[in-house]
Amino acid sequence: MVSTLCAGLTASADPLTGVYRGEVYSQPNAVNAYSTWLGFDVKMGQGHQAKDSWGNIENPGWQLGAWRTWVKAKAGRRFNYSVAMFPSGQGTLASCAAGAYDQRFKNLATNLVAYELQGTIIRLGWEFSGSWMPWYSGNGQQANFAACFRRIVTAMRAQQPNAGFEFDWNPNYDISATDLSATYPGDAYVDYIGLDMYDQGWNGAYPIPAGCTGSCALTRWQSVWNAQFGPALTKFKTFAQSHNKRLSVPEWGVNDAATNGGGDDTYYVQQMLAFIFDPANNVGYHSYFDVQAGDGHHQLSSADNSGGNTFVTEFPNAAAVFKNFYAGLNPQPAQLSTTKATVSPATVTRGQSFNVTGTVTSPTARTLVVKYEIRNAVGSALVTSAQYVNQVFTAGQTRSYTSAFTLPTSLSAGTYRVDTLVYTADWSQTLLYRNDTTFTAN
Repeated sequence: MVSTLCAGLTASADPLTGVYRGEVYSQPNAVNAYSTWLGFDVKMGQGHQAKDSWGNIENPGWQLGAWRTWVKAKAGRRFNYSVAMFPSGQGTLASCAAGAYDQRFKNLATNLVAYELQGTIIRLGWEFSGSWMPWYSGNGQQANFAACFRRIVTAMRAQQPNAGFEFDWNPNYDISATDLSATYPGDAYVDYIGLDMYDQGWNGAYPIPAGCTGSCALTRWQSVWNAQFGPALTKFKTFAQSHNKRLSVPEWGVNDAATNGGGDDTYYVQQMLAFIFDPANNVGYHSYFDVQAGDGHHQLSSADNSGGNTFVTEFPNAAAVFKNFYAGLNPQPAQLSTTKATVSPATVTRGQSFNVTGTVTSPTARTLVVKYEIRNAVGSALVTSAQYVNQVFTAGQTRSYTSAFTLPTSLSAGTYRVDTLVYTADWSQTLLYRNDTTFTAN
């Protein structure tokens, strides 16, 4: 199951591009606004779990519902989810390692699938090498962290074995080589080896003094890169290659001078993008941290919190380098397409059979799953479904699907909806989602 998903992700030479636009559960269009600014269709949105309660870890429906809407609105989208190991002050790594929270994460797996977020990349216990995290792996907790990671991955996979979740083991870039090995849970539990890395310098070069521009600023930017970031990337690349794993950069960004950053650092952006998009480094995905956070300003885009493009960045030169890089990328490959499903007869009588018909066209040769779902148009509750597994397509082939359904008389009369979904053969990725067919049942 994992190998099939990986094959799909690496079919293109480019890593998956993602973004964090704040906790946009109430306004996921903020991710779309970022795509508009970038001039590139960003396929991955990132969200972080709250660390305040088990309810917000097991079943954060307020968050998952909005992300379902965004992911399903366009084929090929994925959710990148930072998942807490336990709430602040309400758990320990030792208890987790002993299996005390297994059921909690089985519940999370079930709820992710209920919100149709199969194929989610899960940053489990993200930034665990930071002492600010409840699941901090220091102070002799390295073995407990690794064991906790294994327990949670095992529980979620056992609960939803066909969900295609991928797990990112994600410390900060400055983790020691010793802790890198001591906290690693094992190859069977890890899909990505991630590092978070912001442009903050600790060798005396940052913040850059007023009036230090041009070659003066470049010298300082380069000194920080050579002292901190370059060696860290080499360390992680070597470690990932030794375990035959893809790298990820789930969080990165320029940083303002007030928080010891390099400011409008074009060199950092150039070097980061060059590393991320070099096939030799085997980076599976990256996600730019495009927000003005309380502990640092990072936003390059013009995306605002209402889904528009009115924000003015304080890093215009770095933003231009970022945009220009994406302008040079190859166009994205052709996507799957489907016709709008039709219902016959047009008005359905409860208790009597009716047909749903549509076609799917694949631009490439592949094996797919095609599914029709009948839902209540008001509450989106699933009524019934039909699926076609192991559907083999040749390049450019169009296949027609007709399914017979019957709405039980116990259901209310009213408006219902047909959803057409196409998945990879192992169900791990939703490649297409369409829900523009409604019909009346009397």
